[in-house]
Amino acid sequence: MRRATILLVVPALFAAACGSSGGDEGAPEPAVSTPTQGAADGAEPAADEPPAGEPGSDEPAAGDTAGGEAGPVPAGPDTPGVSDDTVTLSFIITDTSAVAAAFGWETPDEGDREAQLDALVEHFNATGGLAGRQIEAKSIVFNAITDGPVAEEALCNTITQDHKAFAVVLTGQLQENARPCYRNANTLMFDATLYPVDNAGFEALAPYYWSPLLPSYDDLVSGLAAGLIADGWFDGATIGVIAIESDLGQRVYEEQFLPRLADAGVEVASYNTIDPTDGTSFNNDQLQAIINFKEAGVDKVVAIGGSRLVSWFIDTSITQNFAPAYAVSSYDAPEFNVFNYPEMMAGASGISVLPGYDVEDDQYAFPAGDAEQECADIFAAAGLEFQERANIRTGLMFCDVFRLLRAASPHLTELSAQGVTEAVWTLGDGFQPASVYGVEFHEGSYAGGDLFRRFRFDPECQCMALSGDPLDFDG
Repeated sequence: MRRATILLVVPALFAAACGSSGGDEGAPEPAVSTPTQGAADGAEPAADEPPAGEPGSDEPAAGDTAGGEAGPVPAGPDTPGVSDDTVTLSFIITDTSAVAAAFGWETPDEGDREAQLDALVEHFNATGGLAGRQIEAKSIVFNAITDGPVAEEALCNTITQDHKAFAVVLTGQLQENARPCYRNANTLMFDATLYPVDNAGFEALAPYYWSPLLPSYDDLVSGLAAGLIADGWFDGATIGVIAIESDLGQRVYEEQFLPRLADAGVEVASYNTIDPTDGTSFNNDQLQAIINFKEAGVDKVVAIGGSRLVSWFIDTSITQNFAPAYAVSSYDAPEFNVFNYPEMMAGASGISVLPGYDVEDDQYAFPAGDAEQECADIFAAAGLEFQERANIRTGLMFCDVFRLLRAASPHLTELSAQGVTEAVWTLGDGFQPASVYGVEFHEGSYAGGDLFRRFRFDPECQCMALSGDPLDFDG
């Protein structure tokens, strides 16, 4: 049975896999664990690293504050999860194994992510913690097959009411009600989910919502258009667009995508919105788009709005004998598409922002730099070895959150969402990430992703192949 048929039967699985609205599934109690605290008692830095606080180390000594005085940075008013000695961070570990089994997908083995978190907590507590406090980390394993508004509300309540977390690191949270729930509890969010949020969305949740490693969806779509133009992908093509029916999709299409195309003299032959409310409307809208595309002679398709729309549209297109070339970004699950539909990926081109999810190591060497090496070394010191970047991709994003907080810690004047925000802004382009190509922070922005790489499908390797140097979204 093809996935398009499965979609009509289990729309909740579509929500879990694709990030659109889904049915209200029952919310089982999430599995919660507290990693070893790894207090600095007796802990020694690695032999090749200078001790924290000494010249050559970017780690402040335990208890160092923005002014260099010993003692914890004061907590802001109404800031949860902060005591005189500890600060509580919650980490969501999304388990997609049941979804993969239901759809017959294959996903990379990411090992014991709870053990990876233990290793990070121990390492960063041994080298100073956060704002003069030890980090108390709690992990929750969230089964993606249960995803829905009710499940994510329950997860938020566990983190904000039971953990009383200062901050939460989000993965796989795809429902519209999730992020406002954390905002209403004054819980700082670091989002590591490929969930499209534009600048208007970040501003609505400021200063509690950050995507420090990924770009805003405005930048992503603008960069995608620029990358496709530079690749010559539009030359001689008849372009069709499918877009998730949403305010965000309409905004970024009109404000970011169309102006870039107009400047390049490119026109859209057919524009179609896809309603993801339920399986029936979703499937019917895709079928109508295919009819419209065939009538217009469309041979290349761009998707707007994330939600893994390209993957589902390819699946539907196969049943209708429609085989255009596709534009893809990291938000369009290129790894999944290549594995499941290699015959439909001919001519695919686009941009990558998250190498661990987009390309193989022969395209982007692992480890790629000092930051990625540092994270790999932390895991190796705990006996956790990885052969490929895909095996460590979530761990790298977790590691980057710890590293970012470490880098911002000397600039903190208050431990609060606003205090962290202002401290991160001071970093500018000086923070080297492990999990993405590059970041830059500046006042008024809550998304850090700054660099992308162009890539296109290579039929010889049956993979997405990188081309050219990293490009700046601002360029």
